[in-house]
Amino acid sequence: MLLREKKDTHDGRLVKLQASKSTGTHLGIVQHADIIGRQPRQIIQSSKGASYRIHDPTLAEYVRLTPRLVTPIYPSDANLIVSLFDINVDRPSAGLNTDPPLEILEAGTGHGALTLHLSRAIHAANPPIPRAPAYSGSEDGPEDAVYLGESVSDLQHSYLESWKQSRRAILHTLDISPKYSQHAKKIVEGFRHGMYAANVDFHVGDVSDWISKQRAARRTQQPFLSHVFLDLPNPTHHLPNVAPVLHVNGLLAVFNPSITQIAECVEAIREQKMPYLLEQVVELGAGTVREWDVRAVKPRATLQKSSTEQTSAPSGNRSQDSETEQAARDGELEAALNKGKEEEEKWAMVCRPKVGQQVIGGGFLGLWRRMEQSS
Repeated sequence: MLLREKKDTHDGRLVKLQASKSTGTHLGIVQHADIIGRQPRQIIQSSKGASYRIHDPTLAEYVRLTPRLVTPIYPSDANLIVSLFDINVDRPSAGLNTDPPLEILEAGTGHGALTLHLSRAIHAANPPIPRAPAYSGSEDGPEDAVYLGESVSDLQHSYLESWKQSRRAILHTLDISPKYSQHAKKIVEGFRHGMYAANVDFHVGDVSDWISKQRAARRTQQPFLSHVFLDLPNPTHHLPNVAPVLHVNGLLAVFNPSITQIAECVEAIREQKMPYLLEQVVELGAGTVREWDVRAVKPRATLQKSSTEQTSAPSGNRSQDSETEQAARDGELEAALNKGKEEEEKWAMVCRPKVGQQVIGGGFLGLWRRMEQSS
């Protein structure tokens, strides 16, 4: 529940309600018992007579106000990332569905902010979670045989494990730190009574090791991931291992605070001829998304381009390259990449913002599409 002063428009205070507890504020103590049973937007009084309005926190408010161990991916950026994945799910059908489920891997759970946003995006694909029947024993009648000596919590756990086998959309989220993973799990379970938690499987460890174990457990070499999100300090180490388990046309997203780290991914994919096609690189920030041009080019071609621009453009006024010229250069680059031998000249990286957009900080997101493996 979110507590906010009646005439205050600031974020307020996030409160986990317990009947015997209270929350202290600079305007007095608020008893949780006074909140329980109330509806959103109703007014309660503190011990000093101050008026507080109660709210159901939005997902954005919840992410911002929950205690954190690491910096979260903020709601505006998380919403954009989910949008770029273009996730489209349908309600589960009543009949038998033999199609494989939608599976997404998030490597770098962190605070669990993106985890919640992704889980919300896939939530509609899964059937409702069955609930254990209410216990109805009495002193005069026999004990309900359905329990077979199991506790209610054990029975609910059994129902949940059985339900997980029928999921049509699964989010695997992995973090190298057990501490961060456990904290993120609590964050996910704490939103709206854990309504999105069952869509998520939490894992701890190295992403390449996790992929190897999954392939062994599934006893198949076929891809099983629809999308992959990497928020890691060394994503280039894992790109070769991700490719075999990512469906053709699936998206690989790499999030990093530095554009040079995205450039390293571009270079590693080119050098190792990995089956990824770069779709776009965007700079994330507060209210602004700026697209970047990140490509590998030959220095000789760069010099020729510079010479052409100097002779064709007026002094002190560099004109933007036409789309035709850009496409021609990209075509030459693609042709060079398709050659079976490496040229002696070294490649250089072009990293520049697309023309006509403002700079407002944030991280960088690279998006690659999984291609067919060349024979």
